Amino acid sequence: MNSPKNTKGFTLVELLVVMAIIALLLGLLLPALAKARATARQVKDATQVKQVHAGLLTAGADNGGLNPLPGTINHVGVVPGRHTGADAPRVGSGGDERQNNHANLWGAMIGRSFINAQILVSPAETNSQVSACVRYNQNRINPSYDCYWDPIDAAGAGSTPGFSAGAATGFRADLLAGTGNGPPGVCNTSYATIGLDPTNRRSREWKNSGNSQYVIIGNRGPQGGSTDPTVFTNSKTLLIHGGAREWDGNLGFNDNHCELARTFYPANAAELDRTPQSGGPNFQALPGTVPSKFLDNVFRNDAGGTVWAVPIRYSDMSLVMQRASRNQSPFGLDQITSWDSSDAGPNGPSCGWD
Repeated sequence: MNSPKNTKGFTLVELLVVMAIIALLLGLLLPALAKARATARQVKDATQVKQVHAGLLTAGADNGGLNPLPGTINHVGVVPGRHTGADAPRVGSGGDERQNNHANLWGAMIGRSFINAQILVSPAETNSQVSACVRYNQNRINPSYDCYWDPIDAAGAGSTPGFSAGAATGFRADLLAGTGNGPPGVCNTSYATIGLDPTNRRSREWKNSGNSQYVIIGNRGPQGGSTDPTVFTNSKTLLIHGGAREWDGNLGFNDNHCELARTFYPANAAELDRTPQSGGPNFQALPGTVPSKFLDNVFRNDAGGTVWAVPIRYSDMSLVMQRASRNQSPFGLDQITSWDSSDAGPNGPSCGWD
């Protein structure tokens, strides 16, 4: 008589033990994997910040080391450099100052092949309004008609025949829903730079200065670098590299090195001089600072004030995403005062933050 075969399989208890071990290992590994992915995104983002700045420096090499400004690339009128008639008061050190905004800047850089649209969007971007520009039309560029990029407004179009701002396909940098010349709240870049209007800082640092203490480009931050809970805690920029309660960002300096900062006051940024006119409405003294100096919040205009009740031009311009030039007046160039949230031009607020 044949004896039954001995068969052995997993019991229910053994199966549950194996499943518990697998679940435990996953619980230990997933946070580490998430951290590794976040670190990889931050490193790639830092590389992109440096690439964008390198593109500016390369473009500036053909212009005496000065970084490009849309108003100097596309002058008023068909003939470059001829500023006559009604357009003459609009001309400043940056050419046709009306055109100096970030949509035109990056549109010109893409049109001249110094950068591509993809590296202007961070791999860690958290705002659904921000995406790479996929509708950019190189065929709209026609230097014979004084048009050097796919424009979004009439000023940038030069004398291009039949241009319609409503039909524009060009680059956009507008995070303020319901304003601007294109669809509301469309933005094709994650990065902010110093303001593009004529200021002391633009003349000093919007060029290849090699200044290792000056932040010129980086991840954008909460509005005006504010720590007010109603502004700070609701900012989508907190999640770019940090957690829900902390802002972390890559900041690019004018010597083309990049640092990961966890504060609006990066350690390697030069302190600001305290002058009799400094300490405007947004100034905040910090403990431990040198009496003649104060720390620079790279997202806020820290220095300012007035001389005989007349606003002075600030030498401290913060990192912004400029959707419109402040110099839109038909009577001449506006006086630049502040890049804080209250700053507004004829087309509404000049800056977008989230």
